[in-house]
Amino acid sequence: MTATPPALPSALHASLRPIQPNDATAWSAYLNQPGVIEHTSWGDISPAALATLIEGYAEDGDALRWAIVDANGKLLGTVGLNEIARAHGRAELAYDLDPRYQGRGLATHAARAVVNWAHDALGLQRIQATVLDSNAPSIAVLDRIGMQREGVLHQYRKVRGQPRDYWMYAAVQARPGTTAPTITA
Repeated sequence: MTATPPALPSALHASLRPIQPNDATAWSAYLNQPGVIEHTSWGDISPAALATLIEGYAEDGDALRWAIVDANGKLLGTVGLNEIARAHGRAELAYDLDPRYQGRGLATHAARAVVNWAHDALGLQRIQATVLDSNAPSIAVLDRIGMQREGVLHQYRKVRGQPRDYWMYAAVQARPGTTAPTITA
């Protein structure tokens, strides 16, 4: 699925653009750095596997991914939605960031922008995120953007062969006839 990405605050000196197959090598390079995927369920992160994944985003209607890039177009991270279920009004937020660019608010602002965009542009009522219980940086992002922790999903996904617990977070838009929240936290 291709779509016009939401804007990021200009103070970040970064923007979102559709992810492209030629991003696969840079994406793989930072995902392969020590510790980057330690607290995730990522599988094959080779350039070839990521290029195939990127091609799937372009063709598939149930997922999208944008590159977070600097003013020169350098890949800093990615953000997007998986498991987009328009019939049910929901999708799952996903993001990652090159460790060299962590601590600048990029993941927080990108995640917030995508959640608000999904509510406004796609009309989805529920944006959820599942996060490994040991992934403190990602939990902090979800807390900062105001997503609510709904509970634990026991043995939800296998991480390198071992079943692990995940937290379920969600940003749920108000029901019809009530005021819809916008995440600003």
